[in-house]
Amino acid sequence: MEYVLLSPELTQHYCRKIKMPEGATELLVGIANRLNHDPKLMDIYKEFYMNYIESGHWTTVWEPLTIHPYVEEVFGNEASLLYLHAALQRLPLTEQRYAERGLSEQLFFETLRDIGVWVQNAYNLVGYYAIRNFSWIWRHLEARMFRIGGMQFMPMPFSGVVKGFYNAQEEAFLLLCGEGMELRANGDMQGVCKKEKTDDGFVTKYEETEDYFIGNPVTPIGKGMNKQVKLKRDEWTKVLDKGDTMFEIHIPRDTAFDMDHIKETYKEAKAFFAAYFPEVQSKGMVCHTWLFTPQLREMLPSSSNIVKFQEQFYLYPTAGSVRFLWNFVFNELTEVKDAKPDTSLRRKVLQYLEEDKEIFDMHGVFLDLCGEFGNVAYKQEI
Repeated sequence: MEYVLLSPELTQHYCRKIKMPEGATELLVGIANRLNHDPKLMDIYKEFYMNYIESGHWTTVWEPLTIHPYVEEVFGNEASLLYLHAALQRLPLTEQRYAERGLSEQLFFETLRDIGVWVQNAYNLVGYYAIRNFSWIWRHLEARMFRIGGMQFMPMPFSGVVKGFYNAQEEAFLLLCGEGMELRANGDMQGVCKKEKTDDGFVTKYEETEDYFIGNPVTPIGKGMNKQVKLKRDEWTKVLDKGDTMFEIHIPRDTAFDMDHIKETYKEAKAFFAAYFPEVQSKGMVCHTWLFTPQLREMLPSSSNIVKFQEQFYLYPTAGSVRFLWNFVFNELTEVKDAKPDTSLRRKVLQYLEEDKEIFDMHGVFLDLCGEFGNVAYKQEI
């Protein structure tokens, strides 16, 4: 392939197009210059691109970058930017894919600028430009995820770890655990907060017969129950299973978190995909976020937008930990002993930890057939 961004001029052009921070742009232009005069560095660069990016491997993993010793020797703290430069080689392909779908330059900018935001966040956190979450950015560069109305949407096949059922007569939605989920006696996933498995847990079972769907139900706040229910096939329809298309959603930090705005954004996103990706037949939304930390319902008032947002999703057991929430409420480099209780939420998080209470994130799903987003209420009794 042609490595277009080996031209320092084109590196600068694309960095400015996606609003990369100026300091990082200068470094990336310098990397392009160095690559053109350092055969050893070029070999490392091309091997990484072909084996990690061009092969599609980067779309299948979530792992930290493995930085070659020579790259670190040459670039020091900014070594990760060489790998970012390699990733940005996808930008001409990204542009092509946008053009083929008739997508706007504004959408390209709004979606791709997220990469520069993360590079700037790294600078704010550690004092030098870096890409600390390299495994995240393929979604933007492969034109798989789009920022619409301040939120990011990406059609994805559902994992199938749980299965969803709908009773039209009762207007009831219910999740059943898939086969083989290892849960604690209280219904949480084993391994929550990176703790050892408890001795009083259970393993879920799932079965389909001619007349019934049989499995362990999940409560709307994500607790798997140590009992089995039998759902009659003539009353319940399976509406969510492995491979079903869902919008995986993400909420960038610079988005105003307001439920009315989110409701309108979701409508806008559905209209966008219907117009430009009619082959995408999504059933709803799925999300894994610190906002789905169930303990937030105890920490925040019911009027909180975070609580209202969480309540629209049906949560399910996840081996989460405090780190996801911690990284957003504080930051990933702040230790508990240095954390300042300077907001109401921060005070409550620290109080929870002081009392040795668990805090952990979860996955959640929202299905369109359950009603209009923002107005759904799930039955609590199972």
